[in-house]
Amino acid sequence: MRVWALFFAFLYINIYGQRHTSTWYNIDNGLPQSSAKAIVKDKYGFIWISTENGLVRYDGVSFVTFNNFKVNNLHFGEFIGNPLLDSITVLNNFQENKIIIKNRLPKLSKLYTGDKMAFSQGKDFVHRIANNIITSNFYNDIQYFIRLTNSTYCFSEKNAIVYRNERGDETKISIPFSNKDLNNIFVFNDILYLNDLKAGKTYTIDKGKIAVSEQPSLFNDRDTRIYWQQITDQTFVINHNNIYIVENKDNRPSLKFLVKYNEIGSHSYCSMFYDEDFNKLYLGTLNNGLNVLQLSDFYVAKKEADFSNNVYYASLPFSKNTVIAEDGTEFGKNGIVSRHPFGNNDNYLMLYDHSGDILIRKRNSVIRFYKNSGFKKKDSTFIQKGFEAFIKSGNLYGAIFSDFSSSQLQIFRKSLFSKPDYRYHFKSFVNTFSQYSDQQILVGTSDGLYSVMLGSNSITPVLKNIHVKSIIRTKDNLTWVMTNMNGFYLFKDQKLIKMPNDRNNYLQSAHFILEDQHGAYWISSNNGLFKVPKQQLLQYVEDKNKSVFYYRFTKKDGFLTNEFNGSSQPNAYALENGEFVFPSMDGFVFFNPAQIKTYYPDKKQIYIERVKIGNSETQYFHQVLELQNDYKTAEIYIDIPYFSNLENLYIATKISGQESTEWEQIPAGKELKYTISNLSPGDYVLSVRMLVSPDGTFEEKFIRFKIQPFFYQTLLFRVSVSVIILVIIIIIVQLTTNFLRIRNKALKQIVHNKNSELKETSLNLEVVKSDLQKETEYQKKLVETISHDITTPIRFIAMLSQKLYESDDVELQKKYFDSIYKSSEQLYQFTLNLKEYTELYKAKNIFEDQEYSINKILETKKKLFCEIAKERGTKIINAAQEDVYSNVNESILTAIIHNLLDNAVKNTFDGIITLSIAESKDKPVITITDTGAGMSAEQIAMYLNLFKNPKLETPSFKGKGLGLHMVIHLVKKIKAEINFRHHHPTGTIVDLTLNTN
Repeated sequence: MRVWALFFAFLYINIYGQRHTSTWYNIDNGLPQSSAKAIVKDKYGFIWISTENGLVRYDGVSFVTFNNFKVNNLHFGEFIGNPLLDSITVLNNFQENKIIIKNRLPKLSKLYTGDKMAFSQGKDFVHRIANNIITSNFYNDIQYFIRLTNSTYCFSEKNAIVYRNERGDETKISIPFSNKDLNNIFVFNDILYLNDLKAGKTYTIDKGKIAVSEQPSLFNDRDTRIYWQQITDQTFVINHNNIYIVENKDNRPSLKFLVKYNEIGSHSYCSMFYDEDFNKLYLGTLNNGLNVLQLSDFYVAKKEADFSNNVYYASLPFSKNTVIAEDGTEFGKNGIVSRHPFGNNDNYLMLYDHSGDILIRKRNSVIRFYKNSGFKKKDSTFIQKGFEAFIKSGNLYGAIFSDFSSSQLQIFRKSLFSKPDYRYHFKSFVNTFSQYSDQQILVGTSDGLYSVMLGSNSITPVLKNIHVKSIIRTKDNLTWVMTNMNGFYLFKDQKLIKMPNDRNNYLQSAHFILEDQHGAYWISSNNGLFKVPKQQLLQYVEDKNKSVFYYRFTKKDGFLTNEFNGSSQPNAYALENGEFVFPSMDGFVFFNPAQIKTYYPDKKQIYIERVKIGNSETQYFHQVLELQNDYKTAEIYIDIPYFSNLENLYIATKISGQESTEWEQIPAGKELKYTISNLSPGDYVLSVRMLVSPDGTFEEKFIRFKIQPFFYQTLLFRVSVSVIILVIIIIIVQLTTNFLRIRNKALKQIVHNKNSELKETSLNLEVVKSDLQKETEYQKKLVETISHDITTPIRFIAMLSQKLYESDDVELQKKYFDSIYKSSEQLYQFTLNLKEYTELYKAKNIFEDQEYSINKILETKKKLFCEIAKERGTKIINAAQEDVYSNVNESILTAIIHNLLDNAVKNTFDGIITLSIAESKDKPVITITDTGAGMSAEQIAMYLNLFKNPKLETPSFKGKGLGLHMVIHLVKKIKAEINFRHHHPTGTIVDLTLNTN
């Protein structure tokens, strides 16, 4: 006999179970009806619940009810089938209809005879057993059978047990058995186990072969209740409110303790399912709904007596697996281990001194409990008034004193009870200090963090306006500064680096940090316990754009309160057995960090396939969503089978397309969904990304959706309207063209006649315009020329008149009168010839019909300027001996000679001006030589360039150099040549060569 099958050494062993939190769901908060008759998990990770009002799919966030099948009977029973093959079947009452759950959706399917759970066989009723619920009833007048993979076991009162293999061969098994014993059966690895609770025996039937064990175990204990469900292949053993699950250990059934649940007998539980992935136990009832137990590996140790104070701040590790509080209570993870007579003390400060004695503050004194007495003997030392706290850090002790206006920190190298080695004063209250190096300590106060160099009075503020609670050095030798309402910081390179908060800002009041063996930090706070990869915080220190993802544990995970406590000295510990201990507002929280799981969604189990448009029913779509143009809102659901704390889900969405959005966080609520509204028609992509691992890895999903345009927004409409408008324009243009063509004929003749008149008028206007422009230019230059030519004589007469007025000498006055007379006479003669000036610029003929004597012009100009020159001490000599004749326009030549002589007179003092004329190559050459100041080389080059460059227009005659500019213009006009050269030693020689006709 194979007695090895039973196996179990832990009967009646006192087992400390996992803690749990319990959440009930019924018709008031998710279920369509308060029954949960069967529970199963499909291959996609969703939990399915069979109720009396339809089927329910649960994803950890929301319940989705399916009861719109075209059937009249929505009372469903137990599940059968194979979830791994994506085939879960359920029948309604009286086996009228079959629903198959496939691809996350239940559908009505055709019912075959083999699908039925009960049927008649002749006069006998046959019923299939797919589970045995706690409250099952099995009757002797009904034949029952269990269908395994390739065989069947039949049970009846007459034939006892019959095994039928896949070929149909039958084997009868004779054991003391009745159908009522079916309450105690289960199947494991296709082996049938029957437990005889009265006899304390367990029968094992493997392919028709029987073995019996008479060894007492939890399986055959009288107080055991067994629940087995074939579709989930799970068997539960319930004994004295302890719930176990059968596991495979070396191909043998082994019991794993799940939880001690004292209320297991208080409700009509009819279904059970354990979700190992999320460590949850689902208990379904017939009339009270669904009870979900979150099993926890957190342990809370506290005093259970009435009115006990379980608020702890200070504690010390006492043994490998216990801590001791200030009142002497020693706690392990399962509660109080021992009590030591410490009495009543302040519960904020405890520490071990160098001897291992325990020091506890009590008002202005320190109580010492001696280690060598088993902490039974003690003494008390009064420190002084104002004594607030003592702290140990590294090999230093510190004592804090306060007079309510300032604080003093005393540092001791040996003992608190010796003379202080250093004293430091602060204006604010000192909360804590930490030894950073042999010569440097960090001091945390109510107004900031300070750096102090021991042995000096140097107190350097590191960061002010923060309230420092504690300074912690983790085992990786990093220094962390915890504050009140300002978060926590890393002290590095003599600077504080602010760490990012969690998204709910609960870490604004962080208390303590412990590092586990896997590179993660555990941080207690006023609102939950956080876990974060250390590497993420250190990466954030180097790059502020890096993200930090905190995982938060709350009461739902097994605490009694979310509020933990902090202290100025370490009060959370890593015990020798590997467990962590954190004090809270309701007891000490013990846990082994290696056993605490963090839950993240499976990257393959993110489904976006449901949408609710407006107030309509939820619809399903595949990959592409079509929205009509009259939609108001569209709620796209994000279905994720996630059965842990929703606060640890990091989901963000964004829209890309004609209109785009940035990444937006999806709030964790009763439903995970993204709402589309007010988007213009077009094609879009909805991107959903989700954190799927603690290292910051995201999984991203995409769906496409299209918003249909209104008819007037379609391309067809726009093309049609464009064509219509184009046709209308063509018709209008055609009609207008015809009308204009007719009218054109009538106007054409008129236009022809008018055109002739306009051409004639235009020609006349052009001539008039040209004449006006020439007349205007002529008048302008004429005025400039006359003004220039009479300026010198008039200035000379004015000067003589001034001298005449000022002189009393009669002879001199006579001389002045004679000069004025002669100059006036010459000026008069000049003005008589002004008519010639009127022809100077508008003259078209540059040659006269009759020749004239050039000598006469030279003599006339000599007389005009003679008196002026004489006044300057200059003599004008006309050296022309022979008469030379020319037919160049006399007025122009006279103006040229006038201006050249005028310039010579102006620039010569006490010198000689010589006028001469000669012929060279039959061309008259007029030469004017002076001994005056002369022209510079630059001036000569400028005027020669002005004359020789035909593209340079002669500028207006206004301003400096008016005479020479006018001369060059007139020389060009008569097509003569002019040359300027130096006269040695002083003066200028001007040669004017005239062309002949």
